[in-house]
Amino acid sequence: MELLERAIPLPLAAAHPGITVLALHGRLWRATRPDGAVLGYVELLDTPDGERYLSKRLRPRAQGFLPVGEFWTADEAIESLRG
Repeated sequence: MELLERAIPLPLAAAHPGITVLALHGRLWRATRPDGAVLGYVELLDTPDGERYLSKRLRPRAQGFLPVGEFWTADEAIESLRG
């Protein structure tokens, strides 16, 4: 039986007004607007250079995700989903 990683809060250094972040599991978070609309997801990646945060959006009318970018901080990844 495979155990899921425990959901932990995203390590944010600042507040992000208008964005709510929900931990889905230990390495994945969902960002939403106050009305519940999903802005995208942030995933923690292990890279040869250290941990990075990948922000991504669901593709409209298609299966899969559209990467927005990789960032050194969770704050940068969350802000990238605003646009």
